[in-house]
Amino acid sequence: MTKQGFVFRFLVFLGAVILFSSCNKNKSGIDYTQRTSFYKNINATNYTDTIAKCVTFNIQLGFNSEGDPWTATHIGGTLAHIKSIKKYLDSLKPDIICLQEVPRNRYNIEVKNFIETLAAEMNMNYAFGAHGYNDPYGIEPVKGEWGNAILSKYPITAIDNFENEYESIWEKRSILTADVVINNKPIRIHSLHFLPTAKSESNSLFYFKAKANLPQLILGDFNMINLPLLEANNYTDVFKADTTFGDLYYNIDRILYTKNKFTTIGMGIIDDRISIPPISISDHSANYAIIKVK
Repeated sequence: MTKQGFVFRFLVFLGAVILFSSCNKNKSGIDYTQRTSFYKNINATNYTDTIAKCVTFNIQLGFNSEGDPWTATHIGGTLAHIKSIKKYLDSLKPDIICLQEVPRNRYNIEVKNFIETLAAEMNMNYAFGAHGYNDPYGIEPVKGEWGNAILSKYPITAIDNFENEYESIWEKRSILTADVVINNKPIRIHSLHFLPTAKSESNSLFYFKAKANLPQLILGDFNMINLPLLEANNYTDVFKADTTFGDLYYNIDRILYTKNKFTTIGMGIIDDRISIPPISISDHSANYAIIKVK
């Protein structure tokens, strides 16, 4: 290749990069390909217990069951609502909480640093991983984000925020992973919120199997009740394994773990009647499993 040919191809490549970048930015220069992720330990206590109470909870972007997070004039994510979530979850005294639809800096959220505030209220270590940018309809530029979070009484040693699905800049989902140590054993915790597509499960299986050297807890809103690929590849669906729990069998908010690495002691739905009647904390209920690390 001549020097002139190389320069020409380089300029074409550079132009394509700039064009791609500009397509993902609005007039304010926001890069919509970015996904915020971070973690912080606020409680350094190391626990030697082998039993953990695990919760999965879709919090509807900090709105109660009568709120609409997609309407700009509806305000959610208030400090009072955060305290209600704390009171709701405290009824179980959970050790690990995986949250979905967690807001960050959204237009119609009062407490912009939502997960930091909730973690402080609960005195738990925390991690956050965004799917991408997200705000109510009609808001431009979009400056808010949404994603998954993990609260843990166990110190977090590392996190990963894997982009599991990408349909468009506005329609993509990530899996947040946090590494913790329970009874001197390293454990990986995953919090996820699937798009209801066939490739959601297959993509996640590829990700989980790449990290299969450690026992894994997988909690989230799967947007489906049947997870045949995960179940066929060494993961136990807690609610499917015991069909005596009625509605949990048909719930899209599910809990799985690496087969033969844990045992289930109990499971259920956290009663939301402690909230102000007749409004529920979210449009989902929080489901839990009490598990023992082998």
